[in-house]
This record gives sequence, C-alpha cells and structure tokens, in this order.
Amino acid sequence: MSNQNDRDTYIIPPNFVETGTFFGGMFKARNVIEAGILAAVVGVPVFICLPFGLTARIIVLCLTAMPLGLVALIGIAGESLSSFLFIFLKYLKNRRIVGIEESEPDTGRAGNTHVFSKKQKKERSRRPTKLRRKKPRTGKEDFPAEFDEVKVYEIKQKLRPAKQSKKGKPGAKRQEKKSGTTKRQNRERERTSQRQTHSSRQQAQKPACLNPVADYLPIEKIENGIIYTKDHRFVKVVEIVPINFLLRSAREQRSIIYSFISYLKISPVKLQFKVLTRRADIGRHLDTVRQEMSRKTNEQCRLMQEDYLQFVQQIGSREAVTRRFFLIFEYEPWSNTRRTDEESEAISSLQGAVHTASNYLRQCGNDVVIPENEDEFTMDMLYNLLCRNESAVKPLPERIRETISQYRKKGLENEIDRIPATEFFAPKQIDYTHSRYICIDGLYYAYLLIPSDGYKSQVPAGWLSLIVNAGDGIDVDIFLTRQPKEQIIQKVGQQLRINRSKIKDASDTNTDFDDIDGAIRSGYFLKEGLANNEDFYYLNLMITITASTEDDLEWKVSEMKKLLLSQDMNVCNCHFRGEQAFLSSLPLIAPEKKLYERSKRNLLTGGAASCYPFTSYEMCDDNGILLGVNKYNSSLIIVDIFNSAVYKNANMAILGTSGAGKTFTMQLMALRMRRKGIPIFIIAPLKGHEFHRACANVGGEFIQISPASPHCINVMEIRRVDHTVSELLDGPGIHLSELAAKIQRLHIFFSLLIPDMSHEERQLLDEALIRTYNVKGITHDNGSLEDPNLPGAYREMPVLGDLYEILKQSPDTLRMAHILNRLVNGSARTFSQQTNVSLHNQYTVLDISSLTGDLLTVGMFVALDFVWDRAKEDRTEEKTIFIDECWQLLSGVGATGTRLAGDFVLEIFKTIRGYGGSAVCASQDLNDFFNLDEGRFGKGIINNSKTKIILNLEDDEAMRVQDTLRLSDAEIMEIIHFERGNGLISTNNNNVMVEFKASPLEKDLITTDRRELKNIVNRLRQQDSQANAGQE
Repeated sequence: MSNQNDRDTYIIPPNFVETGTFFGGMFKARNVIEAGILAAVVGVPVFICLPFGLTARIIVLCLTAMPLGLVALIGIAGESLSSFLFIFLKYLKNRRIVGIEESEPDTGRAGNTHVFSKKQKKERSRRPTKLRRKKPRTGKEDFPAEFDEVKVYEIKQKLRPAKQSKKGKPGAKRQEKKSGTTKRQNRERERTSQRQTHSSRQQAQKPACLNPVADYLPIEKIENGIIYTKDHRFVKVVEIVPINFLLRSAREQRSIIYSFISYLKISPVKLQFKVLTRRADIGRHLDTVRQEMSRKTNEQCRLMQEDYLQFVQQIGSREAVTRRFFLIFEYEPWSNTRRTDEESEAISSLQGAVHTASNYLRQCGNDVVIPENEDEFTMDMLYNLLCRNESAVKPLPERIRETISQYRKKGLENEIDRIPATEFFAPKQIDYTHSRYICIDGLYYAYLLIPSDGYKSQVPAGWLSLIVNAGDGIDVDIFLTRQPKEQIIQKVGQQLRINRSKIKDASDTNTDFDDIDGAIRSGYFLKEGLANNEDFYYLNLMITITASTEDDLEWKVSEMKKLLLSQDMNVCNCHFRGEQAFLSSLPLIAPEKKLYERSKRNLLTGGAASCYPFTSYEMCDDNGILLGVNKYNSSLIIVDIFNSAVYKNANMAILGTSGAGKTFTMQLMALRMRRKGIPIFIIAPLKGHEFHRACANVGGEFIQISPASPHCINVMEIRRVDHTVSELLDGPGIHLSELAAKIQRLHIFFSLLIPDMSHEERQLLDEALIRTYNVKGITHDNGSLEDPNLPGAYREMPVLGDLYEILKQSPDTLRMAHILNRLVNGSARTFSQQTNVSLHNQYTVLDISSLTGDLLTVGMFVALDFVWDRAKEDRTEEKTIFIDECWQLLSGVGATGTRLAGDFVLEIFKTIRGYGGSAVCASQDLNDFFNLDEGRFGKGIINNSKTKIILNLEDDEAMRVQDTLRLSDAEIMEIIHFERGNGLISTNNNNVMVEFKASPLEKDLITTDRRELKNIVNRLRQQDSQANAGQE
C-alpha cells in the first residue's frame, strides 16, 4: 500500500460457472427452452385443429401461444415458469397454520392438537362429531423428510436393486456369495433395527409436546450449550460483542480484516453469522428509575424523575434499537469417529472451536460472551428470535414457569423433568397461509434473498454494516461455506476450458460475450487466488424483515430494496417460500437447498473477510444515565461510568470549541446523576450564572465566591474528615499529620498568588504557617485539632489575616505580607473569613466567575480544595466533581505555580477512583490545555479519563486531538462538522457518534441558546399575565 490511509477494496468475483443465455444475454437458456416447448404444445394443436381460416388461426395463435411463450421466456419473480409452478404447487400443498388453534378448546394431551391446512379445516368442520377421530401426533407431518436420516436410510435400502449373479451352474462359490450377501443384509437390518430402537426409545422418553410448534421445530434438544438437531447434527451458538468498525482508521480496519482472515483459515467449514435486531429492552433501566424515584423525598427531584421516566419511554418506543451478533457453527465429524463416541467428541470439538474463535476474534477487538449457563443462554437466544413480542414483556424464566404449570394442569407431573427444550421458546403459532409473508407471535415476517448475481464485484471492508444498521426489525443471516480446495481447482480449470470455447462462438457485440468474459475473468482470478494459499467459499445472504402490521412490513421491504439498489445490489423476494426461508433463517446452518443454490456467490478468503459483520457497537449499560442516541445504529447510549467491570475509572474529559455545547452536556450529565442520588459538585470559573437555573430547580446549593458575595471559604481551614468507613474497611491505620498535609496544599495556593516566590521565601512561608497554627493551639499532633470546649469539633481555625500579622513582623516576609494584604484588608477580604457554607447538599455549584485576573486562578484552587476534602470522606459513596474550563487553573501563573497546580489536578484524576468518585473536566482552549508544561498535564488528564466526549472542534484543534486520541480521518471529519448537540464518545477502544437528548423540562433548565432562552422568557411572562388575569 502506498498510502496507509487508503481504504482497501475487496473482490467478490462473479460465479465462474456461466449458466448460458440466448438473444444477446436477454433470456436464460432454460426460459427459452421452456417457452419453445410451451408454445409448441399449445400452438400446434390450436393451429391444426381449429376449423377456421389461416388468418383466424394466426390471430388465435397470437392470443394463446404467444402470451404463454412470452411468460415462459421472461419468467416469474426471477424464476423459470416450471420452477415457479413447482414452488407455487408446493406452497399450496404445505399451506397451513402450525400451532394451537385459538378457536378450538384445548382438551386432552398434546397429541390431540393437530396442524391443519385450510382444506383440512373445511373437511374437518363438515364431518359429524362422532366420526372425528384424532390420531396421535408423531411430529413427522410437520417436519421436512430430509431431516430424518433413518427414514432416508430405510427408503434407500428398499429401492436398492438386488445384485444379479453371473451366469453359470450353481456351486460352492455361488453359495458363498449368496451367504455373504445375506450376512451383509442381516448386518444392515440389525443396524437399522438398532437405530429404530434407539429412535423409538428417545421418542418414548420424550413426552408429547403441548405446543405443536415445539414439535415442528427441527431441534431435538439443547444440552451442554449445544443444539441437537433432528437431522443428527450438533450446532453451537456464541454471542460476539461488536466494535465500531466504520470509525476505525484504514490501518486499524486492515489489521482487523487480516485477523479475521486468520480466523477463517482455521474456522469450521460452515459458518453462519446472525444479526438480531429489535426494539431496545429498556425495562430494567425504567425499573431502576422507578425504584430511585420511590426513595426521593424532594418534590422537585421527584418531578425530574417523572419527566425523565416519560422521556426515556418516549425515546425508547420511537428510536431505541438494539442488536445482538451471533456466530454459529456445527460439529464436523471425522470419518473414523464411532457413532457411540460422536456426542462426546462433538462436545469436546465445539468447546475447542469456541476457544479458538475467542482467541482469534479478540485480535479483531471482539469478545466472545461466555454465559454462566450455556443452555439457558441458547434457549434465551431462540426465545428472543422466535417470540419477539412475548420476550419483550415476559422473560424466559417466567415462560418456563408457565410451561411447567401447563404440564401440571394436564396431569403430566411425571413428565416435567423431560419437557422438550423447544416448549420453552416455541411460538404459539406459525401462519404459512400467506404467499408474501408469514406470521409468528403476532408479527409479520418477510424474507429477502440476495441472488448470486446481485452482489457488487468490488466492496470495502465491513460493507455489510449498511444492511446491519438499516433499522428496527432488520435481521441479517450470512452463510459462509468453505469448499474442498482440490475439487474447486479442478472444477475451475474445467469451466475455464468450457468458457474459452464458448467465447469463440459469441459475438462481442452482445451481452453473451460479456457474461462469458466475466466468468472467464472470475475463473482466472479464483485460480490465481487458490494458487496463493487462499480458500474458496460460497456466500449466501438472507435478510429477514419484521413488522407489527402488514402495511409497515411492505414499507420496510420497499425501503430495504431501495437501499440495496442504491448500492448497486439486486434482491429477490421469497414469495411462496416463506416456510423454507423461515427454516433457513434459524441458527442451525441449514439453508434450504434451492434458496442456497439461488443465492450462492463464490469468493476467496479476502472477499469472505470483507463480510466482517460485527460492526455495530452499542454502549448501553443497565444502571447508568442516558446520554442520547447512537447516530449510526439508533441504539440508546446509557453509560454507567461507575461500573468498574466495564470502565477502568469513572473520569471523563469533555473537549469542544466555544458554543459546541460543553455546558449543556455537563449539566445534562449532572442532572441525571443527581436523579440517581449521586452528590454533584460543579466548579464554574466562567459564566457561572448558566448553572444557577438548574441548581435552583433541583433544590441545590449555589455558592458564589467573589469579593461582593457573603459566601466565604477559609482556605486555611483544616476540615474534619470522617474516617469511620476507612477504618471499617481497612482497620486502624497510620494517622498522618493533617497540619502537614494542609500546609502542603497551602504552598500551591501561595504559588498561584505569588508566582515569583523564591525558594528562601517558601521556607520562610512554611515557618510562618506553622507559627500561625501554633498560635491557635494546633500542632502536628492530630489530637491538638480537637476543641476542648466542644467535644467532637475542631478548634477555631486561623484565617489569612492571622498569617498576615505574622508575615509583616519580619522584614524578610514583608513582601509576601504586602501581596497578601489585598485578601485581608483589600477588596478581596472575603478570603480572610471563616467558612460559612457547606457541601452537604447533593447538588452544589461553586461559581467563581466573578473573580478576575490572578484571583480567578486562586479562587478556583480554593473551591477545588474545598470540594476535594468533601470527596475523600466516604470511599463507598459515588460522587462526581465537574471542573469547567480546567485550563484556567493551569494558566496565568509562573512555572512553579503551573507545576504545583497541575500536580494537584492530576492527583485528583489519579486518586478519586480510590474514593469512589469521578472527575469530569471540560475545556475549550485546547491549545493552552495541551501546551502547558509541554502537554504533560493535558495529556495526563486525558490519559486518566477512561471516557472522552469530543464536541465540535476547529481544524487545528481537531488535528491535535487526533494525534492524542488516535482518531481516524473519518472521525475527525465528523468532529469538524458536528452540529450543536452532537458529539463523539470514546471509551474502551470504541468510538460512538452520539446525538445528545434532553427532555423539554431538562432543556428549559440547562439551555444556553439565546433564542431558546427568549422563548422561555416569553412563555413565563405569558403564564404570569394569565395568573394575574385569573386573580382579578
């Protein structure tokens, strides 16, 4: 590759077998032959037998034979006329409803429930009641015959012709042959009888199903996390955690595809990738919200909870979509494996295949979900697949309890331990009576198939993501079947010779030439790839579309066809083949033969790897806060940053230019954390008034630190910290000197206040601080902090005025005293008073935006120091510190002040996790943020923030962020063009584009947009005028 940022393209060559066409490639050979036969069969009798003149006979011929011939020539729905008639007649024969008839009372055992076609229903309704005799159900009438190997074996034995002996006189040799043949037949009969006995024993052990659909499904049982099918195969289903593939750089995508190629090389021969899409299950999240709401005593918070609950329900019903990705493969028995050892060998082999898939897919960035109970996981997957409506409101354990209670009501207590697994996930009915769709569990299902000539020949990596992310109710099944290499090489060579001879007879002016030429090119491409150690695969792609109404289904089908056509892909319907399509879509790697042949497309390992399907990453934690909706796949983004199993730390960094929505995003997160009962502390150095409206409406504490404010925070106060929780967890520990720790932080304060302080002055300041505390009776002994007159309370703490008095006593510290005088006797004298505010409120905003110049940096440190003392009290309590415009603390001071202040902020980000907390910083001046001390502090804060939110940025800032976070060019283009309210969330090596969502009430409380604020003012004035008019 000349350029590492170029996106790779992969080849999906046309099938190397050219089926043959006529008339310049317009019509298929089979259609032409059928049209000729049909025209002759109809036209010749009409032309010969009709007693009319020549003109009349020609007219009749044109009205009869010609239309039939044209229909046969064109075909129906992409099929030849004979093939379509076969499909249609088969549909008429199998047209039925499988399941329990709701109109009939359910009496007796499960064997009394039948599966009726419409014709059978009519005949049954006409019969007298006395003549209605119900045969016990065996399950064979609902299941395709090809799944019963024993039956097929018996049929073959019956149809096998007897061997004819050679001519000659009967003798000893002939008798030996005859006796040998008889022995072989006897042995075969014994094997057949043993299999029949084994099968009959299994049927005897297995109770009859109450639900006919459970008996109809081609699944025998589920054990050891393996699906045992009725055609004696062993199938394993594993769930894969996806990644956000499209937002990765070209280099990262290439690395993922290469890792996926490595897996395909050693994977089982047959693979099925299934993408299951449905409305997001937000029930658990809503239950958590209701539980939190029941504990709220603050009326304003309860109103916020109710508003949030309604908002999540609304957005969940309209936009929330979730996807699950599954990898399915089957056991491939060795030829020398004995039948008795087959099951144990299958279990061991499939476990090894899961381990291999886990190792190789981890290199792609995917994790394989390892459930605690594999049987329950497999049944739950099938339950969600087959009973979409029911599974959304009724979890699998409840369905299992209901099924067991039904068996008890029927008097089948002895069979409860042997209930077939299919009873727990089978739908009540499957309606096959419609030609265009089927109905399951109250939903309409339609199936689309990509025909063999419907694929693009050149595709990018992850091209299936367009279909995977198409929307709600769109499932995708991808089948990859690796073919024997030696046989394929031989077939490709043979077909190349045939096609080369064909092209000599084809004119280069028609499409026959193009088709044959394409087959030849494909053959050479495949031959070269196979010689270069690539494998040969057949690809099949089926799309399942579900909807709650028939109109909605037709609309979705139409939109999906438009989407595929826009990508130069063809698609065909599965009309009259709903049953075959349904059985093919089950996670059993068993596509129906005709559907398989119609849609298979040859490709090599690279092309197969380009079909990498795990491309739709979701960020949806059960017990988190809703941030918004994923712009790529419409899934809800619910983040629980305190979940240490998912996130290494709970810190976050929000980066964006002015007006990008940082304040809006911070307040949205703060309100929703407050709703969960998490204490919130917000430090606002700029535009603090923007935080007041939300703070007041949730009953928060708004502390304003300024020369004109009555609120005071004593920077010299040693605050009492409750160590009860730490002692319970860790036992009695070493008590560090609280005075020494306080003086260490005061050095940061004075470095910010006096940037040019010399080393000598620092030493003199340290001595002055110790003397100031000693005057109040406070020493390095922590016991000296206790007030003898008020047990349980600390002594009265010194203020800056006390330190000022000591500093001005010595000429060496007089300069520092003069600088400190502004905070003692000058305009900022509020800094030299005892603390008169507290941080016990669960939503506290510290507004220091009224401070200017060097006082802004000093005031920001005082506020952060005050909050940090509160955050360290209880390690088991979740809490969050929001630091808006964090760079303000690190700018405008000398080198020493920058280093000390930066180290203090870094300490918070590094250690707050140990105190159960989270630090969230926001910054708009990224140049200052990343340039301080050669970027050490900015990069340190970013690296200690597991989650990053990137809003709109200017070009140069975006380039800087790209280097720091290693974002792709596609992500940077999105960031540069983000609108307000959109952003990128980066966490756990995955990036997600998000549209932040706020309810109307939340938006009114946190918006900073001028037009929205004006609308709020007008609305409030109108309400006031209406209230005044009502009083008058």
